[in-house]
Amino acid sequence: MAVNSVAFYAAWAAVAGALIPVMAALQGTLGRSLQSPLHASLIAVGMAFLTVGLVVAAFRPPLPAANLFSGVPLLAWVGGLAMGFYALSATFVTPNFGVGNFVMCVVVAQLVMSTLIDQFGLFGAPVYPVDLKRAAGLALLGGGAALVALK
Repeated sequence: MAVNSVAFYAAWAAVAGALIPVMAALQGTLGRSLQSPLHASLIAVGMAFLTVGLVVAAFRPPLPAANLFSGVPLLAWVGGLAMGFYALSATFVTPNFGVGNFVMCVVVAQLVMSTLIDQFGLFGAPVYPVDLKRAAGLALLGGGAALVALK
């Protein structure tokens, strides 16, 4: 991967990551304002659908060939369930637990799960074995999360 593309993707990922606590805070506010976390979550997922739909409309990529759909592993179709669960979780948890606590737990869990996915090549991902340095980093992260976010 070229250095320019690494910087571009790192910046993109950083922006996406920075928006996670923003989304959690806004979801909590929307749920409290509407007095309905479920409706707030539905609105968030609807806005996500609209956003992706607008991007697809703007770029107009060709549809994948029909025969490709039948070759998709069954588990790959349910990835959106995780997004729905996250939207529901952010809406319910942040008003009661705090944005910082919620996001800290999310980040630690994301890094632990991504490490497991890398280690075992889960869901068709390439295998990147965990070394001692990475394991130590995860342990420090977990300890830091406990010190920073949890009371």
